[in-house]
Amino acid sequence: MIKLKNILSEGKTLSIFDFDDTLATADAWIYVKHKSGKESKLDPAEFAVYDEKPGDEFDFRDFDSMLKNPKIIKKNFKLLVKQIDKARKTTGRKVTILTARALGYPVKHFFKTMGLDVYVVPVASADPKVKAKWVEDKIKSGYDTIYFMDDSKKNIDTMKDMLKKYPHVKNKIVHIKGH
Repeated sequence: MIKLKNILSEGKTLSIFDFDDTLATADAWIYVKHKSGKESKLDPAEFAVYDEKPGDEFDFRDFDSMLKNPKIIKKNFKLLVKQIDKARKTTGRKVTILTARALGYPVKHFFKTMGLDVYVVPVASADPKVKAKWVEDKIKSGYDTIYFMDDSKKNIDTMKDMLKKYPHVKNKIVHIKGH
């Protein structure tokens, strides 16, 4: 017999993965128009560590279309599949791809081609606070265990800072370095 006490004490677990340069790479650039008028371009790994200069304007147009030349990052992809398998076997566990991209469909389609149906949340912002706010909203809705994996140190640091407000929330924050 299932006891209500056991159901209530199970908690809710959320495993969150960034997409670009965490689970996969694709041919896409972030274009930077500098105050001088000159334009340069960064790949997602370069953007993750880029120090924004006054007057910089970012253009993410390459991220608004289907993925070009996508390649999985095997080690991290295996972890995603493992988390999806765990989520299938239990209630109260969810796996999410939380991407700075504005459109989730290209990422969802990429995973569908590999036989995976994943939940993709596009936040349409490179601001680390936007991802942290999304996770914070999930904590407020009852999640008490958070796993977060991202290649951006800015996202990692912002997430860790936000989680300090929730000492009861178990968490594992993983900074992916390179691939």
